[in-house]
Amino acid sequence: MCIIVKKISYSHPGNSVLFNELSFTVYTGSKTGLIGNNGTGKSTLLQLMAGVLPPLSGEIIIKDPMWYIPQHTGQYDWQTVGEVLGISQKLLALHAILAGEATAENMEILNDDWELEERVKEAFRKWKIEHLEPSYKFHELSGGEKTKVFLSGINLHDPAIVLLDEPTNHLDFDSRELLYRFLSQTHKTCLVVSHDRTLLEQLDFLYELSASGIKAYGGNYSFYREQKKIEAEALKVQVLEKEKAIRAARKTARETAERKQKKDA
Repeated sequence: MCIIVKKISYSHPGNSVLFNELSFTVYTGSKTGLIGNNGTGKSTLLQLMAGVLPPLSGEIIIKDPMWYIPQHTGQYDWQTVGEVLGISQKLLALHAILAGEATAENMEILNDDWELEERVKEAFRKWKIEHLEPSYKFHELSGGEKTKVFLSGINLHDPAIVLLDEPTNHLDFDSRELLYRFLSQTHKTCLVVSHDRTLLEQLDFLYELSASGIKAYGGNYSFYREQKKIEAEALKVQVLEKEKAIRAARKTARETAERKQKKDA
């Protein structure tokens, strides 16, 4: 088990409860999707797991290194690309050391990551943003570039767990293909919120979030659709059986009433 969510409850300020004692598990190495109607709290749940928001109650257990790719990035707009990626201090320390300031503080910050600049360039090449520099302001980037900066963080930090919130929203065709390929090949534990059916086909497990809680489906999106179809047919049969039982009960009650009227007469 890689992520354990135990009886999480949460509500937005001034609103009704969004989750009430929600529990589920994401297993090590799985590529899991989180789906559901808009407003059910998928993005909020991912923010809770990423530590961006605190739950009202309950516990989220994540022991492995994690990287979070948010859907909305406005809060990062006045940071640099390097700050968004969490590498700006290391780069400053590296440049200071190379300039002759090999202080204990700079050495500690760098932590022997002498190939950092090369790793940044390689990560940027991987996601087709080699034209960017860590010093660029984040608000100057396009939506697709912002997403790809966060995706490059996977290569830079090599986390065991990746949380992705609607990652294909701003990506062009070629960039989406890169992401699909990553998901199909990676051995990392991935939890993905998405409405992209092509992406959801790359996954091996789905959770459906609704007002009534969370339900597991052990397969990709095609498997999920087939299971939902079976559930809908089963529900239809149940409804027909209940309607039949109600009609029979009404008929029995009517016949009983008629016999009583005849007897009274």
